[in-house]
Order: sequence, then C-alpha cells, then structure tokens
Amino acid sequence: MSPSDFPPSARGGSGVIDRSVVDQVRQRTDLVELVGQYMPLRRAGMNWIARCPFHEERTPSFNVNAERGFYFCFGCKASGDALKFYEQIEGVNFVEALRALAEKAGVELPETRDPERIAEDRRQRDLGERLAAACELAAAYYERCLVDAPYSELARDVLSERGVAEEVTARFRLGYAPARWDGLAEHLKAQKVSPADAELAGLLMPGRNGGWYDRFRHRLMFPVVDRAGRVVAFSGRVLPVTEDMPEGLVPEDAGKYINSPETPLYKKSELLYGLGSARTTMRQKAEAILVEGNFDVVQMHQHGFTETVAPLGTSFTEAQARLLRRFAENVVLLFDGDEAGRKATAAAYSVCAEVGLAARVGVLPAKMDPDSYLRSADPEFGLEGMTQILHGAPSLVEWLISTSRTRLRDAVPQRIAALRIIAPAIAAVRDIGERRAYISQAVHTLHLDESVVEGIVRENLRQIGRPMEFTEQKSTLPKARAGLGELFPSAGEARVMDRKAQAAIVASVLWCPQLLEVPELAELNTLVDKITWSLVAEAQREWAEGQRLDAPTLLDLAPNPADRQWLAEQLSPTEAETPELLARARAMLMGALTTLRRLHIGRVTAELKDRSFAAGVDGDHKSEAQVLNEELNMKRELALKRRVGG
Repeated sequence: MSPSDFPPSARGGSGVIDRSVVDQVRQRTDLVELVGQYMPLRRAGMNWIARCPFHEERTPSFNVNAERGFYFCFGCKASGDALKFYEQIEGVNFVEALRALAEKAGVELPETRDPERIAEDRRQRDLGERLAAACELAAAYYERCLVDAPYSELARDVLSERGVAEEVTARFRLGYAPARWDGLAEHLKAQKVSPADAELAGLLMPGRNGGWYDRFRHRLMFPVVDRAGRVVAFSGRVLPVTEDMPEGLVPEDAGKYINSPETPLYKKSELLYGLGSARTTMRQKAEAILVEGNFDVVQMHQHGFTETVAPLGTSFTEAQARLLRRFAENVVLLFDGDEAGRKATAAAYSVCAEVGLAARVGVLPAKMDPDSYLRSADPEFGLEGMTQILHGAPSLVEWLISTSRTRLRDAVPQRIAALRIIAPAIAAVRDIGERRAYISQAVHTLHLDESVVEGIVRENLRQIGRPMEFTEQKSTLPKARAGLGELFPSAGEARVMDRKAQAAIVASVLWCPQLLEVPELAELNTLVDKITWSLVAEAQREWAEGQRLDAPTLLDLAPNPADRQWLAEQLSPTEAETPELLARARAMLMGALTTLRRLHIGRVTAELKDRSFAAGVDGDHKSEAQVLNEELNMKRELALKRRVGG
C-alpha cells in the first residue's frame, strides 16, 4: 500500500503521514499492555478478553489478539489496532493518537504542526515537567521532615494512634509539613525551583509584602499521584497545636484538611487518592473499593484491601468513575455509616451506571467509617467483620430499595415518594431481567401495586430514551458467511453462490493462515473479485515474510465499515487452532474453490454461447463451428469436475 491508500483520518494537516512511520509505531506498541492500562484483561486461549469499554455488557466480549495486533468486540463490533483503540478510548483524532503512541514508543514523527502550535505544546510540556519536579521535591522534603523536623512527633503520634505501620507510611509517602512559614520555600529555593512555578503547583502562596510562604504548615501530608505515578498535589490533615508555635501559623478556623488548589497538573474531580497503590490489585481482581477519606484508604490497604481508593474531597464524579473503570469492572461503595455517607452512596448510582461500573454497597454501622471500624476492639468488627461486609455487599439498586424502608409510613404519598427516589436507579439498569427483578423487589418492599411501580419506572425510562421491554431488531450487519457484500450486487443464485464462496475463502485463510501456502490458491486471481484477491495476496505476502498476519493492514483493505467488521470477526478466532479446525477450514477452502471453478466455467460457457450465436447471425460459419467446439469442451470439463467434485 502507498500513502495514498491511507484512510482520511491518517492524513495530517499539512500532508500525508508516511505509512512506514505508522507501521513502526504499531509494531513498537504492545497492544495488550496499552489496553491493560485502561481496563483489566484476562487470558482466554490465544486472546485476552475483557468487558468492552465502548458499550455496557455483563459478559466479556472484547477480544485482544496480541499476535495479530488488533482488538475486536463481538458485542458492538468495535475493532482496530493500537492507534484506533487510543483514538476511541481517549477521544482524539488519528494524528493525535499517532503522536501520543509514537512518543511512548520512541518513534520520531515528521512534524506537521504549525510553528506556533509546536512552540505552545513544548511550552506546556516543559511547564508540566517543572511543576511535577517541584511536587516531587516537596514530597521527598515532607517525608524527611516526618522523621526529624521539630514538632514532627505530633504527626508520628497520630499515625501511631491509628496503628499505621512504617511500611504503609512509606508506601503512601506520608510526610510532615513543618511548623514554619517558609520551610518548603527555602528548600525549593536551594533546589533552584522558581517560586512562581512552586506557586503554580499549589505549594507556595504569595506574601502581602512580597516573597512567598508555605501553603501547608504543621500538617500530616498525603501526596496525590496521577495516572502516570507522578506526585501532582497534596492533602494536609490538621494536627494538635502547641503553645510555643508561632502565632497565626495554624489558623484557628483552619479546616480538618487543606487540599492543593487545582493546577495545570491537578484536577481534583479527575483523580483518586490511593490509585497509584491500588491499580495493580484492581486489575487483578477487576474490582475496586471506594471509601471517603484518606485515612480510610490507608487503613484498608494496611489490612489487605489494597484495591481501595477515595475521591479527593469531592463527591464521586463521572470523570473519577471513568478513571476507575479503566482498572476495574466492579466497585464496592464503602462510605461512612452516617446520613451524609448514605446520601453519597445514593448519589453514586447514576455515575456508576453511566460508565458501566457494577456497583455494590458495603454497609457500615452507624457513625463508623472504614478507619474506625478496622481499628475497633469489638470482636465483631476489624478485619474479619470487614471481610464479611464486603463479601455480602448487596447491589447498589438492592441497597437503595432496602433502605427505602426507613422512609416508609402507612400513607401512600410517603411510599410513592420513596419509589420516586429509587425509580431512576431501577431505570438505569440495562439488563431487562435484572430490572424486572428490582421492580418485583420494590413492589414487595413498598407495598405498592406492580402497575404503579412499573408506571413510575416507565416514566424514568422515557426520560433516558430506553424501552421498558426488549424489542428485537434485525441486524444491519452482514452474516458471518455473507460478508464482503460489495463484491457482488445481490442478483441471482450464481452471484449469491459466488459471494459466499469468496467469503469462505477469505475466512478460511484468516482462521488458519497456513492454508495460504496451498498450491490451489495459485489460480485464485482468475476466479475472484479484485478486492478478495488483494486481501488474499496481502495475507500471503505477510505470511511468507514473517509467518504472521498484520490485522490492521488487512482491515485497511475493507471497502466499507460493514466489511471491515466482518473481516475483524474472521481475524478474531473464538477457538484455538487445532488439527480439527485446520481440517474444517481446509475443507471449506477446497469446497469454495470448487464452487468458484464451476461458476467460472459456467460464465465462460455462457460467453461462448453468445459468441456462437453472434457468429451464426453474421454468417461466419467457420467461427461459429470453432466457438461451438470450445463450448463443447467447456461443458465436458464442467461435467468432469462435477463427477470428481473439484
């Protein structure tokens, strides 16, 4: 393929990107590693599978084929290579995806941006690197201060009282902001950090008479890391104050926590505290635990629940839910056992439903949080009790229905009001059977007629444009054996047979690429359409060069989206390549070749008949006899092939 063969999305603003550069980025990008950064994958035969990130589903149908370098979802039919995946998951265009993956892979791209854009991008990148470096210096400084700074024993005492082990303290890089106005400011100055950069990073604040002073003073410090593992912000917890501290150092009205302001590096609604320590376990378990506070996270990790994270001083946002969905398919909401915690849990259902997180609820005793529960001396609490809470956690919708009992009174208006609170959550459930089960549970819990519950749920369904019941719709996608629909228009039995035979040849060699070596394919160029031939010829070239198929290149040859979906499905075998599969594929290939030969002879015979008729009309009896003889030979060949089956 030449650069002119590129799809439109591959063209940059000032020209065509060379195909060899794109191929280099593809080859250097580990697709399994890339996809695994966004969602948990597990091995299934020759592929890796997960629940699709592009549509909601309960059973994993998203397949990643590392050998062929592409992905395919059997549910929504999404497919592509590493570049396409990055485009879809990050919401960027082709060139942006290419630039991002090239940078990760160490591939130098020809520059297509205008000079102003290049300069601005470089400026933003350099600024981000400077701010991240300042935050890292601050984190290391706070860690050292926790050990030997004046008054640091007050911070260590808090950790000791809560039973936080040294190993956990080190894992979360907990620290101490010293009881000084300019401790960090002087340290950053000694490290040649611009005070303007430190202010922009949220570390320093400008003084009234010039200069800068520390934002965090006499605080227990919790560093916040981003998805790349960089320290980008801090959360500082209040500590006991002594009389000999400088006046005004810790304002009397200071809140329990002081958090970094939003900066070019840090958007609190888009990150989660503890993600850096939790992401590996979340991927392994495909589940996360969401708590409210920083100490809740630390205690949960210390007790072995290392999949735990927390929002950063905000309600659980959709952006945080989407970030969580990259690592886990399920989440347990383990909020505080007070009214505020219950309200936060109830508010989370729409966020979880929107991003496809299956949510359950861990129910804590009243006035307890995960930190106090795990540290409790009550034998029913602690590690064993927490394990039971998490194991028995009901679904979020079940929890909403069961808690509606607390608002019940005998009067119908109160029961209807309770129903209107839980109906949006029931409507948000996509699975019809599960939704009907929740409707039945609400009927029995609220003591309302089923038609009343269904009616209010139906109101909510209409608001979100979803049907009450499932109505089967005919698929517009091609059938597995009737793909490549543009090869022939649908006209007559012979054309249908030809189309199916060509599709069978393509499918068989994609299932079992070693069939590309069979000598019978040498005559294929005379039997099939140019698109089928280009697909098989490209597959033969790739197989001969490296004994593997490059799925993205083959998909680029599809003439339309429907055929691309069909090709992607054939490139995603659902069973391992075994002798039995090879035998079936070979039989399908040979049968299709036989059909194509017969159809070819039939077409040639029809052409000869037309030529013979024309020669007779013109009085050219010699030519007529010659053509009749050719036609007779073709009929004999066709009869022979029918007898021998080939």
